[in-house]
Amino acid sequence: MAGLWIRDDMAPQDLRRLLAIAGALDGLSREAAARLAGMDRQTLRDWVIRNNRAGPAARSDHWGSGRPCRLTEGQQASLKAIVLAGPDPEVEGVSTWLLIDLSRIVRERFGVSYAETGMARLMRSLDLSWQTPRPRHAETDPAAQERFKKGFPAAFAQIIAEYPHAERFEVWFPDEARVGQKGRMVRRWYQRGMRPRMVNDQRYRSAYIFGAVCPARDTGAAVVITHVSVGAMNLLLEEVAAQLPPGTHAVMLIDNAGWHTSGDIRVPPNISLLNLPPYSPELNAIERVWQYLRDRYLPGRLFEGTRAIIDACCEAWNRLLEEEGRVRSLTDLDWIAGNKP
Repeated sequence: MAGLWIRDDMAPQDLRRLLAIAGALDGLSREAAARLAGMDRQTLRDWVIRNNRAGPAARSDHWGSGRPCRLTEGQQASLKAIVLAGPDPEVEGVSTWLLIDLSRIVRERFGVSYAETGMARLMRSLDLSWQTPRPRHAETDPAAQERFKKGFPAAFAQIIAEYPHAERFEVWFPDEARVGQKGRMVRRWYQRGMRPRMVNDQRYRSAYIFGAVCPARDTGAAVVITHVSVGAMNLLLEEVAAQLPPGTHAVMLIDNAGWHTSGDIRVPPNISLLNLPPYSPELNAIERVWQYLRDRYLPGRLFEGTRAIIDACCEAWNRLLEEEGRVRSLTDLDWIAGNKP
């Protein structure tokens, strides 16, 4: 027997509302009629008023856009620029803007008063959130970083020319991360007004994840070892080389750590190393992977010893690779994806 066709231009909740009105017309009490549609009496009353005014065409909910912002679009853009630039500690005497500071700035510059709660809503409407900054080395050279980004296509093309027999080329980001008993605290959802507790070990045993990731194939390779050395870097290079598909050549963007640039590094024939500018972790996408692992899988742990740390690192790395699309989402930098020749 063929199934019964039902027109679908009215949503089920709209039909239930009409059923509630029909129940009221049949003499049911407001409470009983509202129960038919799974709503309360006040909601039924509001919907009856809308139905009397515009008929069933008024069945869809229409929410108001709320009170318009008291700042013009230009003023909002100016405020956002102020927030993103942040205060100059030498001039302002503070290192970060609090809501009370932003309320004062808006009042002085634009003549509009905001309470702190209103300023918080305004910040969210400007797509801003309260975040912990990443540290930046005092010797970081932003100009050198920009030159590297702009020169990356030419450097990549030169490597391609040096290996004419390779069928395809991939960009990989290698680095190492220390994981130890002395862990870190991370944010978590909890009851408002109460502060949760989390284990925070204070001992000092540790291990290192030597890892590398490839955004294009959403994959990575790693070794976990108890010390940092040229030998550990060689093990990582061997692991990456073994995982490359036949005919593939990897271009690995490395920082200038001694164990990355030593003359004792053994670079496999299917890998080339390309040095990043000094003090430029922002250009190494695997830094985002370390942050994710430390926030997701490794905080709040109590490691009994080095073996437990190594096991936890291996488990965290394997779980990362099992998350489809996670490596790519963390490491697919715009200047890499858009500038490869």
